[in-house]
Amino acid sequence: MKIAIFQAEIRDKNIDENLSYLKQKIKDIDNDVDLIILPEMFLTGFYFDTSLAKPNKDIGLSFMKTIAKEKDLAVEGSLFIEEDNHYYNRHYFVTKDDVSYYDKKHLFCLSKEPDIITPGKQTTIINYKGFNILPLTCYDLRFPLWSRNKIIDNHFLYDIIVYVASWPNQRKDQWLKLLMARAIENQCYVIGVNRCGRDLNNVYYSGYSVIINPNGEICFSLFKDDDNIGCYSINIDEITTLRKSFNVSQDWD
Repeated sequence: MKIAIFQAEIRDKNIDENLSYLKQKIKDIDNDVDLIILPEMFLTGFYFDTSLAKPNKDIGLSFMKTIAKEKDLAVEGSLFIEEDNHYYNRHYFVTKDDVSYYDKKHLFCLSKEPDIITPGKQTTIINYKGFNILPLTCYDLRFPLWSRNKIIDNHFLYDIIVYVASWPNQRKDQWLKLLMARAIENQCYVIGVNRCGRDLNNVYYSGYSVIINPNGEICFSLFKDDDNIGCYSINIDEITTLRKSFNVSQDWD
């Protein structure tokens, strides 16, 4: 499966500018890409102005559906939305035929997020192109029990974890180390897609978006501050081979 990770430089609160920028960048993406992944809250930035939530859902989800249909691929990323008088940080996975989502469970305690957002209550597993994918969001990365892989009927629950994020540069080393740890302990690929640039509070995001193999090795990365899309292909056989040759899952608690 060929994956495109988009380390976008998001403009806080500016839906129209972000939408135009994303469309321009994505239009020339390789024709053989299967999945494109956008950062957390890619249309508004990590900014909780509730007046943006309803139009953000309508515009953002429509954008994802259009890209998925026109390019015959899946689009993944999170949006700040309103639904039934609640606000969510919703991580969407959109194909031309279906829409799946996960609502962020762990809300960042040093921000306004816990005051506004309703936390999700359950995980979501998506089957796509022969892979089972676990979508998670930013701060979820710090809570390994929430992402714990399992063996069900002799099959692993998932093969890939995707973290979409707004992870600041001051904690970039923790970002990379935690992503590697999640790959090793769960014997899966881990993909972390972060934003870059500065937000309205002058918080600096340097990116460091990566694809990590089940051995915990970075097999693809975007450079610091690289406002760009990068592509990398992963193979289910690499996961299967590791799981058979180093079967630590039989000893999991």
